Amino acid sequence: MLSIRSANENDTEEIERMVADFVKGHPAEFHARSSSVLRSAYFGDHPVAHLLVAERGGEIVGMAQWRLIHDMFWGIFGAEAGWLYVKPNYRGSGIVAALVARLCAQASEAGARFLQGGGGEGPAKLYERVAIGHSDRTCHLSGKAFQSFANLDGLPLREIVRRLPPKELGLQPAGR
Repeated sequence: MLSIRSANENDTEEIERMVADFVKGHPAEFHARSSSVLRSAYFGDHPVAHLLVAERGGEIVGMAQWRLIHDMFWGIFGAEAGWLYVKPNYRGSGIVAALVARLCAQASEAGARFLQGGGGEGPAKLYERVAIGHSDRTCHLSGKAFQSFANLDGLPLREIVRRLPPKELGLQPAGR
């Protein structure tokens, strides 16, 4: 029997194990992650998102997060889905669909009228079946490039443009 529930602080170790598997092959694979930061992010005073876990027979087998967003064009609230993960042994059994269904139900209760998300092969199959897709140019600004860009705040426009960081800095960790 599968159950989907809101994650709690007692789930931290299992969430960290799933993240360690999820991140394999990604540039962040060997990046150190802090349990206390994860706890603060999801279970602290100001959670960044709602985190759900899928549990089968007492074992946590998957997770997904969502956060409320607002679409200025349509003037409505929506939900952004992320970190949708199911352990390899349990893939293809409908757990992704169950997580997305609970995510939509919770988001709807919070006022959302749409779901926005993306993902790899697993979620893409579900999304392509039920969602309207768009080709976009999703990018990220990170590491030293993010920090360098933040340091440009307040400078004259011309100076900001002159000092734009090279994208390669995005692969270098930012300083504290």
